[in-house]
Amino acid sequence: MVQIPIAEAHTTTARALQQIGWNEKDAALQADIMIAAELCGNNQGLVKMYQPKQMAPAPGAGIPTIERETPISAVINANKAPGMLAAVTAADLAVQKVQENNHSIAMVCAYNSCTSSGQLAYYVHRMAQKGCIGVALCNSPEFVAAAPGAKPVFGTNPLAIGIPRAGNVPYTFDMATSAIALFGVLSAQAKGEPLPPQVAYDAQGKFTTDAQQVMNGGAIATFGGHKGLGLSLCVELLAGALSGAAVLGQVESKKMAQSWGHTFIAINPHAFVDDFEEKSASILRSVQASGDHVRIPGERSVKTAQERQAAGVLPIPQTIWDSICHTAQHGLETPSRE
Repeated sequence: MVQIPIAEAHTTTARALQQIGWNEKDAALQADIMIAAELCGNNQGLVKMYQPKQMAPAPGAGIPTIERETPISAVINANKAPGMLAAVTAADLAVQKVQENNHSIAMVCAYNSCTSSGQLAYYVHRMAQKGCIGVALCNSPEFVAAAPGAKPVFGTNPLAIGIPRAGNVPYTFDMATSAIALFGVLSAQAKGEPLPPQVAYDAQGKFTTDAQQVMNGGAIATFGGHKGLGLSLCVELLAGALSGAAVLGQVESKKMAQSWGHTFIAINPHAFVDDFEEKSASILRSVQASGDHVRIPGERSVKTAQERQAAGVLPIPQTIWDSICHTAQHGLETPSRE
C-alpha cells in the first residue's frame, strides 16, 4: 500500500484516462468519481485502472444525447460515452425535471454506455444534495450466475438510494445485488488476497476464494439466495430492458454489445410531506441510538472519506498505483515484466 496525495492521485488518473482515449473533460469526470469512491474505501474506485483496457472508449464513442422525452421522463443514448458520464447526465436531468417544472417525480434512463458507471452512491448523493430523493439502478455485462454451475447472466446489478436529511450530509445506501462486486474480485486479485467464502465460483461451478479462478471462466454469486437473485433480476428488467440497453437473449452477449443501462428516479419529497429532511434525520438518529452495536449501512464510508480528506492522502495498493502511473505514461502498452 502506498500513500498518495489526493490531488496527485486525481491528476495522474485523469492523465491515464486521456492516454487510453478519453478527452480532458471526460477523463477528469471519471477521475472525480473514482477518487470519490476511493476516499470512502469503496471497491468502485481506482481498482478500475488495474485493467485499464476495461475503461477504454469503444470505437466511435460520442456524447450522450436525448432520444425520447416527456416533461417527467427521458431516455438518453450515451453513444458509447463512458458510463460515468451517462450516469451523471441522467441523474442531473432527472433532478432538473423535478425542480424546474415543479413535478413530484421524474425518471431518466440511459443506455449504450460502454464502461462502468462506478459507485452509484456518487450519483444519488449528488441528487440528494440538491434536495431530491435519488434512486439509481444499473445493469452490466455477464459476470454473475443465477445458481452454482450456471453460466453468468447478470451484471453485479447495483442499486442505490440517496436521502436528504437535516443537519448532516445526505444518507446514501449503495449495494450490489451480487455477493461481491466485480471490482471487489479485481481488488482481491490485485492485492493477492483471498475472497470471502461463498461469494464466487470457479469454472466448474464450485465455490472458490481464488480471484484468479473467478476471472478465468468462473462467476460471481448473487447474495442472499433467492432474495438476491430476485433483486438482481428486477434491476436487469428496470435498468436493462426499460432503458433500452442490451437485453439477455436478444444479443450474443451484453459484454460484446457494450450497451449498459441505467435508470434514475428523482423524487421531490416536499410534494408528499412537510419537513422530510427532519423526519429522515430523526429516523436515522433513532435507529443508530437503538443499540450499542447498531451500525447504519453507509455511515462508515462517510467517516472514512472525512478522515482521508483531512489527511490529504489516499492509501492505494502498489499494483494499482503502478498500473495508473504506467498508463499515464504509456497508455495501454503492456508493461515490461523484466
